[in-house]
Amino acid sequence: MLRICAVTMTLLAVTVLPGAAARANWTDSADVPSPRAYLQNNRTIGDEFFHVEWAAAAGRRGQARITGYVYNDHGEAAVNVQLRITALDSTGQAVDTVVEPVRGTVPGFSRAYFDVPVPAGPSYQVSVMSFDFMGLGKS
Repeated sequence: MLRICAVTMTLLAVTVLPGAAARANWTDSADVPSPRAYLQNNRTIGDEFFHVEWAAAAGRRGQARITGYVYNDHGEAAVNVQLRITALDSTGQAVDTVVEPVRGTVPGFSRAYFDVPVPAGPSYQVSVMSFDFMGLGKS
């Protein structure tokens, strides 16, 4: 029987100027700390499962776009992966945010491509906002 376990996560975002690439680092850990421990260490539980590589560029008709890959560092496939992309002004303040899905499944220990239009800004933060893990098992 197919079992879907819903887990909602938010990654600590990485700020990068347009045209530059970004990667949120993931640290291997056998034990998953409590949510409080993550907050005290300025991390989120999502850091244990994903990292994101991306770049900002001008798309068609001058529309800004974020393209890249979401890497699933966990053995189970993830579905319903949502990215939160925040445009920042020159002082680093959020001016606009979009939430966009990553199409399809992000296989375990693999990656999925994304290409989304975003509000124009001098820099961005990109994070995995939420996802569901799929698992096989008996209920």
